[in-house]
Amino acid sequence: MRRGLIAAVLVACALLPSAAGRAQMTLRYGEAVQGALSAAQPEARYRFGGRAGDAVLIAVDSADSEALDPLVMLLDGEQRQVLALDDNSGGGVNARLRHVLPRDGGYLIKVIASPRAQRGNGTFRLALSLLNPTPTPSPLSEAPRLAALTPGESVRAELSDGAPFRLYALYALAAQPLSLSLRLEGALPVGMYLYSHDFERRLATAELTDQLTFTPRAEGWHWLILSRLAPTGGAAYTLTRAPEPLSRPAAAEGIRLVAGTAQAGALSPRFATLYHFEAQSGSRIDLLLQSQEALPALILLGDEQFEQVALGAGALRNVALARTGRYYAVVVRSGGVNDPVGGEYTLTLSGALTPPPTPTPAPPTVLPIRSGEARRGSLDDQRYIAYYTFAGKGGDSAQIRLIVEGGTLEPLLYLYVYRDGQPSLLSSAVAEETQPRSAQIQIVLPEAATYLLVVTRYGAAQGTSQGAYALELTLTGR
Repeated sequence: MRRGLIAAVLVACALLPSAAGRAQMTLRYGEAVQGALSAAQPEARYRFGGRAGDAVLIAVDSADSEALDPLVMLLDGEQRQVLALDDNSGGGVNARLRHVLPRDGGYLIKVIASPRAQRGNGTFRLALSLLNPTPTPSPLSEAPRLAALTPGESVRAELSDGAPFRLYALYALAAQPLSLSLRLEGALPVGMYLYSHDFERRLATAELTDQLTFTPRAEGWHWLILSRLAPTGGAAYTLTRAPEPLSRPAAAEGIRLVAGTAQAGALSPRFATLYHFEAQSGSRIDLLLQSQEALPALILLGDEQFEQVALGAGALRNVALARTGRYYAVVVRSGGVNDPVGGEYTLTLSGALTPPPTPTPAPPTVLPIRSGEARRGSLDDQRYIAYYTFAGKGGDSAQIRLIVEGGTLEPLLYLYVYRDGQPSLLSSAVAEETQPRSAQIQIVLPEAATYLLVVTRYGAAQGTSQGAYALELTLTGR
């Protein structure tokens, strides 16, 4: 009862305003200061800022145990609530206060003389520590989650709470043994899993061992997943692929993404799904993953050699593509191969421009188009590209509009200028998500020349959309 009474008295005193010792020092985690208490200065105050979940340690050591027995209290920033107090947990007269902060914001530390002792004058040392600091990321943690692994190559990375798995694309020849070795720099239990190119079949498994060997029946791409078996923890590793005869990788297969069209998929029981699309250099694309329930999934974006371009949880926004060609997106469970969580989703691509068709100096069928005129046509599997030409003057303002008038057509519009008999691309546009769908180019013509308009569909010959369109041209002179 006596101890409870003392605590109650201390709490009451802590919440009362004090005329003495109003000077307050601001501390940061890891700092230590010297202080003193006396009849004229019966308390010392220190402020610091913390975040919810911070586990703090406040250590107060008396310089002379015969002169001072300190007691430390932790209060909220408004001094309305005493969160914790300690007298002598540090042994002798020394105090050790441990507490997990309940919220983000400011906090106040008070040091006074313990009311249980007559020793109230003397100096002390106070140290503020954070017991659960955010780990400093290892340089190995920045290694790509998606990468290609060529014959004879070694890579060094790590598995951790932030990266419980890593994914490697391997191109292998038929009947040529594929041999992989793993050297761990820790005691983390790890598994190696080899999958077919479409993630439909697990071809080989090596858990709690440092070797995996497999002989493919056919030439093509394979996936190697390194995934930890423990729910937490991390370790660095070196993964080595044995030398093999060199080969020229073919393009990988996957589900084709069409810009603006939601593609349905699922991650149960499948661990991952591979997608591909074509895009033009300079495109900025979005990939959005949507599901009815919260789905812990990552999107890994790689180039045609499976070198990582971007990574995101649930979405990739405004990703700039440096090269024209094929790109791959892998939707994968964020917890790794052994994570049972899965579900259905849709994946939507937007912003990708198909690489422009390369017109010949004299296209086989070219229709003239004049300012103020509208040309109508249609695209389908037999005729997926159309050419139009006009003469323009340098400085003329050209407005070109392509309007979808029917069907499922996903059109693209390109403007070329002929220089020395060769077409040079000036501008391009993809149909916007409007009603009606339309693509538009506005440009000041750079010179007096013959100009070429190319109308095609997303995917060109490999595309699937079709329908009718109208092409309008308006030229305004200077």
